[in-house]
Amino acid sequence: MYIANELKRVVNKDKLDEIRESYVENLSQIIGKFFADKAMFSFEDFSLHFFDEYILQTNCHDEIFSTIYLEINQPLNYKLSTKAKNSRLNKIQIPELYLTLADIKKGLCQAFCAHYDTSNIVWMDKYGICMKASLQMEDGNICEYYFRLIPCLTYYNQNNVRGIMYYSNGDIEIEYPDIATNNFHIKNEQTKDLYRQTVLIFKNILLKEKDIEQLPSEIIETMLYNVPNELFVSDNKSDIINIINFIRNNPLKDFKTMDEEDFAFSSLYRSMSIYYCKNVLKIIEKYLTMR
Repeated sequence: MYIANELKRVVNKDKLDEIRESYVENLSQIIGKFFADKAMFSFEDFSLHFFDEYILQTNCHDEIFSTIYLEINQPLNYKLSTKAKNSRLNKIQIPELYLTLADIKKGLCQAFCAHYDTSNIVWMDKYGICMKASLQMEDGNICEYYFRLIPCLTYYNQNNVRGIMYYSNGDIEIEYPDIATNNFHIKNEQTKDLYRQTVLIFKNILLKEKDIEQLPSEIIETMLYNVPNELFVSDNKSDIINIINFIRNNPLKDFKTMDEEDFAFSSLYRSMSIYYCKNVLKIIEKYLTMR
C-alpha cells in the first residue's frame, strides 16, 4: 500500500524568498549601526547563514522560523581567558569577550524593537532574537512570517572544520549549517528525493496524530539522515516500516548530525532528545500498522 499524498504535505509561504531577502537587508543595516561605534568590530567580518526547513524543503507546518545565523568572527573582542578548564568533561567553553553574546543579543533586540513598527513583534528566546512580521498580501489577507536571528561565534573543531557556536539557555551549541545543508541535498539526490519525502511523511503523521502546529526543527531530518540510502526504496508502507525497523534496531546514541561532525543524540553540544525520537517512532509505527 502506498502512502497517501496528504502525508507529503508541504506548507509554503507566499513570496517568502522575496520577503526574506528584503528582511535580511533591513536587519543587516540595523546590525551595522549597532556595531558601528564598537571599536573591536568590523562589519566586514560578519556573515549570515540560513538553515531551516524552508532551505531543506521539509516545511509542512505553519509557524516555521526562517533561521538566520549571525556569525561573528571578531578576535579583537576576545579577552585573555581566565576560566579554569573542566578536565573531567573536557567541555568546550566560549571565549571570554569584551562584548558577550548575551550583550549582543540584548543590544540587537533593543535595536530591532526601536526600529520596527507595531506590525512586527520582537522577543528573545533561548536561542536568539525572534521576530514576527505581519504583512498584508495583494488579495487582502494577512500573512505572518517568523524570523529567528542567532548571534554566534566562528568555531573551528579539532579537524579544522569551520562551524559556529552560541548559547542556548546557558548551554553551548555547536553547528555546521552550511555543511549540514549540503549533506542533506546530497543524500536526497542519492535517494531520488525519497529521503525528503520520508521526512515529510514522518512529520505529517506526527502533526496529524498529536494535533499540534509545530515540531522541533531538524530532529526528524537528522534521524532519517542516518538510515542507509538503500532502504529508501519507495513510499510503500512496508518500505517505511523497514526504515523504522532500522532505526529501532540501531542505537540512536551512535547517530551522527547531518554535518557529520558530531553525534546527534549523545553530544554535549547538541540539544536533540533521544526520548523524543523514540516516541516519534512509536506514534508513526502505530499509525502505519493500524491502516
